[in-house]
Amino acid sequence: MVEAMKVFNEVKAECGGTIDRVLVKSGESVEFGQRLFLVRPA
Repeated sequence: MVEAMKVFNEVKAECGGTIDRVLVKSGESVEFGQRLFLVRPA
């Protein structure tokens, strides 16, 4: 879930797997297309 201006939006993953690393900190601003996670494929 990504929150923007008190609205929560569900973001679907493009592939299945396990989150290996989180690339942004909680509360940090992000831009469209920015990677948020590294995913280890299943």
